[in-house]
Parts: sequence; structure tokens; C-alpha cells
Amino acid sequence: MNKRPRMKERYRHFSFLSDIEGMKNALGEMHGLFFLGQPVLNQEVRRIDPGGIPDEKWFIQTIKDKIASHPENAMEYPFYGEPIYEDPLIGFVRGNDPIFDQFKSIIGPHHFTPWEIMKWQADNNSVKPPDPEDISVVSFVMPFTPKTKQDNAAATDWVAERWAQSRLLGEIFSQSLVREIVDGLMSQGILAVAPDVTPMFNKKRYPNVGWASPWSHRHIAYAAGLGTFGMHDFLITEKGCAHRLGSFVVNLKLEPGRQRPDDIHAHCLNYQGVSCLKCVKRCPANAITRENAHDKEACYRKVAASLKYCNTNYHIFIYGCGLCATGVPCESSIPEALRFSE
Repeated sequence: MNKRPRMKERYRHFSFLSDIEGMKNALGEMHGLFFLGQPVLNQEVRRIDPGGIPDEKWFIQTIKDKIASHPENAMEYPFYGEPIYEDPLIGFVRGNDPIFDQFKSIIGPHHFTPWEIMKWQADNNSVKPPDPEDISVVSFVMPFTPKTKQDNAAATDWVAERWAQSRLLGEIFSQSLVREIVDGLMSQGILAVAPDVTPMFNKKRYPNVGWASPWSHRHIAYAAGLGTFGMHDFLITEKGCAHRLGSFVVNLKLEPGRQRPDDIHAHCLNYQGVSCLKCVKRCPANAITRENAHDKEACYRKVAASLKYCNTNYHIFIYGCGLCATGVPCESSIPEALRFSE
């Protein structure tokens, strides 16, 4: 996708037709379309100094610096110049972690392992795929700003404007971020791939799990020890659940560094027996219940209906909601009652 010009002093006219980058983003997410070509691996590089190979500190600092200073981490009118994301969390998981085989059962056989998506990139470059133990996944959590969370927490029926902009512009920025990092690594002769900016990425209904993608940033973040799932299916991290997630795969051995809870709901008050259900009350579609947790189909219908609302009221081509992730105890942190119980 091309760089989207930020509207500075006015709304877009006829956004349902004119917001080309918004439409490309939505279609790309759903059907794996409109992504730029993959970078070519530089096979001429011959490294002598092992100290020049990126390590965990390099990835953490690079992602933090990009989020702090990148021009695309910015809103447009009427919030022009405001950042979309705050300081991120970054984690790592090795490509041979047994959890990726478990995802094949939990999510479905359609979900890529790191090796499978890396093999696709290796085949593109006519090189031998690295072994699973020689690859790692870099996962990152990008928290929304307090203003965005505050606005969405005040909403009752439809997504707030700041959240809708963050949903669209934040996704475009996230894709730019991972593409830049992957491009840089490939130019250094390090095989890398960001699954959600390849034609392999698309969302559709799968048997047993409903709407899903072949690469779940949420599950990858859990695997990397960055958080656990709530009743609303958002990932509850030490910076809360009001965020966007990203991840990419690299042909490097990176140390995980974070402990992954065995309990996939360790940070959710309700699952830990503490009275809450605030996300149930916040859901405008009644898609979260004590008995059945998150109904993805009911949620999807509400989110899909928001496309018209966002175009009419906010003049951007995007869908979203996130009401259940704001105005709740896990919005900006692990709930206090659970914070020191692990």
C-alpha cells in the first residue's frame, strides 16, 4: 500500500469513494490484496563481525524508536498531529516453540507456524528454509493514547472517532513499520517476513472457529509472554487491552525473555473468580455473555455495520468497535486485583 496523506484541515469528501487507502487496507486485510511486493533477500552479504547481527536489544530499541518518531504514527483531522500509539511492549518467541503446533489444534490447521510462513519467503528467494530452531518471532503491543481510550470509553453504541482513526491509520502505520524492518533485514542478508503484509494473509470464516486469519497477532503475543486473553478476546497486557498488535518472523535466534502464563486467562478478573463482567455491559451487540464469553459472529455483525457509520460521521473507510476494551478494569493495565497474584 502507498503512504496515505493525512488530512490536516478538513474531512475527506465522499470518503466512501475517495478514501482509496482505507479501502485498500480493508480489502488487503480481508483478501490479501494490494500489498507491495516482498523485499528481495540480499544473498551477496558476507558477515565477518557477529556483533553486527541484530539482537533482542536492537529489535526493542528499533521498534520503540519508530513508534516514537515515525511520521505515520499520527492522526488526521480533527486530531491532526496527535500520535496514534504510545510506548510499546516487545517480546520474542522461538520458532520451534511447541505452542505453534498447539495453535494448529486450537485455532485450526490453517494457522501458519513460523516455519511455514518463513518457508514461503525462502521459496520466493530460492533459498533453503531455515530450521524452526533457527528462527524467531518478534511480537509487539502498541497501546492507544489516553485520549483515544477516554473517547471510546464514553461511547455507548458506536466506535468513537479517535478509536476509528486509530483503527485505520494505526493499521496502515503498523504495516509500514514491519515492512521497513523486514526490508532492512533482507537487505542485510537476514531472511524475514511479516505475514500480515503478504498475499498469504486474509480473514475469512473457518470451520469451528468462525472469523479468523492464518496468522493471529493475539496468539503470537500470548506465545511471546506479552499477555493473556479476556472474556472479550482482547489480549490483556501490562499496558491493558486497548491496543493494536503486530509481529514478524526472522531467521535469528532471539531469547524469549518473558514468562508465558500457563493459564490463557490469567489476567481476566472474571476467569479468575473476581466479580467484573464490565465488558459484558459495555458490548452494544450483546456479543459477550457470562455463559458463552465472546460470540464472534454477533461481534462481526456489529463491526461490519460500523463501516457505514464511520464513513458518514468520520469520513474514513473503516469498521471497528472496541467498546468492550475501554471503560473496563483491564483497559490500561492488568487489573490491580490480579497484578501481583502470579
